[in-house]
Amino acid sequence: MLIVPLHKPLNLATLPLVTMLLVMVNVLVFFGWQAGDDAKVAAAQGWYLQSELAGYELPAYEKHLRFTAQHERLAELEAMPAARRAGFVAMSTLSDVSFLAALEEGSLFESDAQRAAWSPLRQRYQAQLDEVFTLRHLLRSSEWSPWRMLSSAFLHGGVMHLFGNMLFLVALGLLLEGALGGWRFLGVYLLGAFGASVASLWWRWGDAGGGLGASGAVAALMGAFCVVWGRRPVRFFYWFGVVFDYVRAPAIWLLPLWLGWELYNLLFNRTAGIGFDAHAGGLVSGALMGAVLVLTRQTREDFMADERAPDAVDARWELAQQHMGRLENAAAERLLAELAGEQPRRMDIALARYRVAGNAGQRAVQQARGIAVLALDAGSAAELAAQRNVVKELLENGVTADAAAAVFERCLKAGWLQEAETALQSVTMLPAEEQAQRWLRLALGQGERSAVAGQQRLLQLILQQFPQTPQAGKARFLLENS
Repeated sequence: MLIVPLHKPLNLATLPLVTMLLVMVNVLVFFGWQAGDDAKVAAAQGWYLQSELAGYELPAYEKHLRFTAQHERLAELEAMPAARRAGFVAMSTLSDVSFLAALEEGSLFESDAQRAAWSPLRQRYQAQLDEVFTLRHLLRSSEWSPWRMLSSAFLHGGVMHLFGNMLFLVALGLLLEGALGGWRFLGVYLLGAFGASVASLWWRWGDAGGGLGASGAVAALMGAFCVVWGRRPVRFFYWFGVVFDYVRAPAIWLLPLWLGWELYNLLFNRTAGIGFDAHAGGLVSGALMGAVLVLTRQTREDFMADERAPDAVDARWELAQQHMGRLENAAAERLLAELAGEQPRRMDIALARYRVAGNAGQRAVQQARGIAVLALDAGSAAELAAQRNVVKELLENGVTADAAAAVFERCLKAGWLQEAETALQSVTMLPAEEQAQRWLRLALGQGERSAVAGQQRLLQLILQQFPQTPQAGKARFLLENS
């Protein structure tokens, strides 16, 4: 089962900065500090098998399994060929806290002399294991270590493990960080990681093994998201077997689905090697934190206001207008960017973004958005007039050559010949033949509107400024036959 909320577009206006920082940290840890850990573990275990240490610890491990009634693990060990048993012990005991404690106590050795011979070998082996970053920071079952309970949330067991967690982190962060703010979002992530570790320790206490990965913290974000967004309908993608689609439903409905899935697997799929216990603990802890934040009114209603009712777009549009009226440009742009991502052909949204950039003094951005306005199809006389006003403002404020070319094309198409000529005067860096071709098109446009004097003036201009171009010959022919 896969359920991912994909409700808002990811762009500069909605970019969740803390989420991106967490992604960068996780990626840095995996490709930086964790890089080479597999080779270090392999080297350490190679030494383990070649030294006399395995000869001491294999019988000690068998005794430990009997003492602790781990009958399944003991049967597994006894059933495998003798040549593989030492390697099995080396791998199985990497994070077996109770076995290491029993070794240190000496209760698993036949004599003090045997323990004395074992101790320096173990110290040398442990020194090699201590060089492995992952082993120093992963969560070990049956050990209460607040640092490991947090640091293990930044470790991953492979590229796909990392990719899956970061995908969910970005999808949830886009919606939850905007609703909570960066600091509160970070708090939910870190406390959620700790809560997931607490649940995992409670469920696995007495077992041998360890856990790592950001999935517990991400599960906490999932729980918090469900409660914070509550009954607001959100758009999400689901995939069950061969069935997949997008659907809108209240966010709170996802909580029992997610939690039920984790609990089901925890009870009936325990051999999958996945931390369903940590996932369930993260979901519950995140939901509780989300409830506290909602009850104490620490959520950003304006970020979620568009999802209160089916007319969400209108609500966001009206709110953006209010922000524009108060010159709250950043808040207005955030809402308008969301709307533009969902309805890229709406002229009023494009015009509003053009105005916001102008109000904010972002001239380059305003020019680019003005060109975007001109690229849209005007559906009414009012929209056509608005586009012409944008043209006039762009030309008055000065435009780049590329922008001037775009303005020229729109003006020529609409029949705004005066503005088209003004724009064409700004395009001087093109080859002479290309410039002449545009002037000829403008002259022909004058002729289509029976502006004979204007056409002749432009044809004369082509002859004077571009006499060596093919267009000059066409201009001479038109003048002679006019």
